[in-house]
Amino acid sequence: MKITWFGHAAFSIEGVNSSGEAVKIILDPYNYPACGGYLPIDEEADIVSISHHNERYHSDLSSIRGDYELIDALELVGDSRTCRGVEFAAFEVYETEDGEGPNSLVKFELEEVTVAHQGDLGHPLEGDALEFLRDIDVLLALAGGPPTIKVDDLADLVAKIRPPLVLPMHYKTPKVNLDLQPVEDFLATCTGYPVETPGCPELTVSRDTLPAETTIIVLDHAR
Repeated sequence: MKITWFGHAAFSIEGVNSSGEAVKIILDPYNYPACGGYLPIDEEADIVSISHHNERYHSDLSSIRGDYELIDALELVGDSRTCRGVEFAAFEVYETEDGEGPNSLVKFELEEVTVAHQGDLGHPLEGDALEFLRDIDVLLALAGGPPTIKVDDLADLVAKIRPPLVLPMHYKTPKVNLDLQPVEDFLATCTGYPVETPGCPELTVSRDTLPAETTIIVLDHAR
């Protein structure tokens, strides 16, 4: 499986489904130029998943090409859907600790690796929401603090679920026009784990190469 971080909360996940067919999934695409300086994604996809409707930062489809199927995660909450041989599930969360701004955690399995995207989560997780993320392999983690989850709450979440891989996203870079914290703030809070900076936007992952202990990998943005 190949994971590419485009920038902000947008990723592509490329792999082979259980039928042996190549599948490319794009998650939470942003809008250029409304998001800031991240360039258009401008790639084909087989599946596009959006955690909620926020075309500026999380659900712009204008630069995605191809005859893709759309996973609107808020419509999937409490259920699952198999799309192009990949099963998706969603859990409703909120943008604030007061329960405002419904959006979704999204998870799916490809090549026996389970990936979870945190959407626009803005509060700590407990109970069923926490259980939804147990046993995942890759956490695409909101590492920029408010308006999403506070970095200490994210560090606590990582400590509770201990995913093999944590890939920070949605943090301050010169390319985004949101007041976020830099990834270094998250790394200073979420301590005790190996940190890798491969110097590129892509990562190849398989069931056999997942690290035995939680590892944080900071990718460069592709756009």
